[in-house]
Amino acid sequence: MKTVISNIARTFKDCFKAFPAFIILVVVLKLASVFTSILSMLKLAEILELVAGEGIEAEGLIERIIICGVCMAIPPVLTVFNQAFYSIADVKGEKYFGNQLCAFSKKIELSELENPEVLDRFKKAEATSFTSPHTGLRAHFYFIDRLSMIVTGLAGCIGAMLVVGGYSPVLVISGLIGIIPALVSKIYFEKLLTRIRRMQSNIKRRCDYLWSLFTNRESMKEMRVMGFGGYLKNKWEVVNTERVEELRKVRLDVGKKQVIGISVVNLFYALNIAVAVYLMVNGHISIGAFAACLSAFATYHTHMQGVIATVAETVSVYDGVADYYEYFTIPTETDGDVEYKAFEDKIVADNIYFRYSGSTRDALSGLSCEIKRGEHVVIVGENGSGKTTFSKLLTGAYLPSKGSIAYDNRKTEELSRKSLYDHISIVSQDFVHYNFTLGENIGISDLSRNDTNAMEKLVEAVAGEEFLAKFGGLDTQLGREFGGMELSGGEWQKVAIARGLWKQSDIIILDEPTSALDPLVEYDILSKFVEMIQDKTSVIISHRVGICRSADKIIVMKDGRMVECGKHEELLNMGGEYSHIWNEQAKWYA
Repeated sequence: MKTVISNIARTFKDCFKAFPAFIILVVVLKLASVFTSILSMLKLAEILELVAGEGIEAEGLIERIIICGVCMAIPPVLTVFNQAFYSIADVKGEKYFGNQLCAFSKKIELSELENPEVLDRFKKAEATSFTSPHTGLRAHFYFIDRLSMIVTGLAGCIGAMLVVGGYSPVLVISGLIGIIPALVSKIYFEKLLTRIRRMQSNIKRRCDYLWSLFTNRESMKEMRVMGFGGYLKNKWEVVNTERVEELRKVRLDVGKKQVIGISVVNLFYALNIAVAVYLMVNGHISIGAFAACLSAFATYHTHMQGVIATVAETVSVYDGVADYYEYFTIPTETDGDVEYKAFEDKIVADNIYFRYSGSTRDALSGLSCEIKRGEHVVIVGENGSGKTTFSKLLTGAYLPSKGSIAYDNRKTEELSRKSLYDHISIVSQDFVHYNFTLGENIGISDLSRNDTNAMEKLVEAVAGEEFLAKFGGLDTQLGREFGGMELSGGEWQKVAIARGLWKQSDIIILDEPTSALDPLVEYDILSKFVEMIQDKTSVIISHRVGICRSADKIIVMKDGRMVECGKHEELLNMGGEYSHIWNEQAKWYA
């Protein structure tokens, strides 16, 4: 309950921040609607009493009719204004909540993004931007809209009970009792449906993934040529059918039981009318009072049916809002307060361990090594040895579970993350293909630089003089997504390497940056790369050992640990893990 109250309070607080006038206008409009609704019922009861007792010549009858008519006309007008305010507020709210989500996402521990549960949470939080087919509002505004509808509906019910309660308390009691079964059942089953939908988050994500394969250019090419499109279609159908069938069964069961609840409401509605008839026949209330009761019953029944439906819907919408705020409980990156200064001596990894969130085994287990300033280091090892994980810890993107990585005795967790990132450049194996111009693809790594000549020379050095001529210069749009030129995998990798080199940094890390290139081209590019970074400290991670001859130091990893360290010739002569990898790869070129 504490969490529920907290989330409701946060919703109002955030909506007020997004659009301050929104909450005030909603409160004013709803209060006005409630007041006019109750007043119209009371005046209607007075009109019926006067007509039944004194006839149409009764004193004050015309005034009451005018007041009642005005009160009945005001709520629809207020509803129109209310929806207009919601629509205006929702535009600003989309920006506010979107910015809030993005700002928090930038602070999440990067290692948490390896956990599928975190991805599920993000999808749930993102889903709060859904629009209702009735109001077109996102979850937060829609939640407030539903709460205000409940308040308005309850006010209408209270007004009706005030009318009938003046004639007989029995009518009030039977009216309240009749509504309880329907209200409880509606809330219970709505929560059941919501729980099923939340439990299906993972299967829904899998279903969306399978569907996306039919709209992805590369996967469509492969499935067409390889002939497994039918297999993927069947796989999607199985997953989607499982998801839909589970929801269908629950909805069918819910529908059957809700019929019972509605029947109870209608039964008590009929009972109330019967009681009113009995009171009138036995002279306990007048014909005018009986007419007033019928009008109040109809109003009460209509409002209460609306409250039941709205309460259940509010419960469902609340779960979406709760999912949004639950996303903000994901661990965030802890930032140090020590400003990074270019290291003067060495980087030391001291007995570091690391385990990905949700994993049952360590990716790194007791790794220790050091990288001296100005060294060109190559890290090799078989797949799964922990090379890429180590590179992420070197940059400070991930923090060790145990042990430490220190730049001149300054541990990465103590350093300001931004100040450290400002001095590190990286080319990862899963680099991004930005559908921007060639110049933007490269320059995005260091937006403070604006030197076209320097960038062109860099591209020529990395990709060759013919590269720019082939694609028409730095202003050429890349990627077919927006009608640009498409590059091959190797050409994209050259762009990614140029992007990493464009950033003026002390340290540069290349994580399998040339995996899409043949060994000869890879060696040529990496050799040029080493020449271009003589004044930097570099770490090249590679599963191919051809580049190791030019390295100042080779770190050989296995099972998350460093098993060997040294230069090419000495490691080769040792006849250990490095020698084994070298000889195995040499067979391909014998």
